[in-house]
Amino acid sequence: MILNFFKYIIQYADILLYKNLHKKEDYTSDILIFDTSLYSDNLGDKIINYYCNIVFKEIGVLPFARVSTHVRPTYREKKLLNRKSKKIITGTNILSSQINLRGLWKRPIWVKETANLCLMGNGWSTYSEYENKFTKLFYKTMLSKTFIHSVRDTYTEKKLLSLGINNVINTACPSMWKLTEEFCKSIPVNKASSVITTITDYAPEPSSDWFLLDTLLRHYEKVYVWLQGKNDLDYLHSFSKFDSLICIDNNLESFNWILQNESIDYVGTRLHAGIHALNYQKRSLIIAIDNRAKELAKDTNLPVIERSQIREELEDKIKSNYVIKLKIPLTNIETWKNQFTNIK
Repeated sequence: MILNFFKYIIQYADILLYKNLHKKEDYTSDILIFDTSLYSDNLGDKIINYYCNIVFKEIGVLPFARVSTHVRPTYREKKLLNRKSKKIITGTNILSSQINLRGLWKRPIWVKETANLCLMGNGWSTYSEYENKFTKLFYKTMLSKTFIHSVRDTYTEKKLLSLGINNVINTACPSMWKLTEEFCKSIPVNKASSVITTITDYAPEPSSDWFLLDTLLRHYEKVYVWLQGKNDLDYLHSFSKFDSLICIDNNLESFNWILQNESIDYVGTRLHAGIHALNYQKRSLIIAIDNRAKELAKDTNLPVIERSQIREELEDKIKSNYVIKLKIPLTNIETWKNQFTNIK
């Protein structure tokens, strides 16, 4: 506890010093990626970064290095982070209201290693009422004042605006950027004969999760379960009809194979598994278990029902024909992408 307190004081002082000494951003055209999929045990991060990498290729961004957000940087990575470069942090709900206390990002200790950050489709980790002083100072100092930041939903956008960060736009998640109105016309409206589902190991709710699986077993000939998280299988073993399910290995290639080769729906609790299925032109329904799916649904019309409502809504939704027509903020997406033409 005492060690953490002194670390907090040192970091706070370091940010203040950096803020006073660097009134104007100073960086080269080099770009380093804080890659949120490296060393992640959640394949949803790999899905997000798969689409981020497509965007990088499209806009001609060739990063000189990638550093994980899930582990502390190595000595070699710290040397790379200290270069005068722009840093992009990709996707996921990595922003939080108390960044010094908890969060998904195992940040480098020194300010210089995280300065000149540019957001790419990031979201707020949880609903919260206020941000502590360290968080406000960190984001105000570390986030680039030159580049426009891309966030995934209006809730996150409002959070940053409330901190005085005005160069921010809502682009939805990069995994959704190709889901235009024209693309969505290719997604079936009627129920398939098979379904692939997911459960969430870190947010278990057995009564709701087993109701979901029971319902899918009643309405589909085959029910696949993709094990997106490393502990999903352990949790799934508690389901009394486990032997009726077809489990898909914990890798993205196995999920892709099913999406490519089966006439199938997606219905499950994993947000980015559902978005990935949409990109494969599969009818999808996402069960919202936290703020991420809820906020994206508000902004984009993503097909979502809340976990608390599945007993009332799930069966009717599965049986009905429904058109997926997403509202993707294409103008904002192009604005974010086009800014990189100036630094090539």
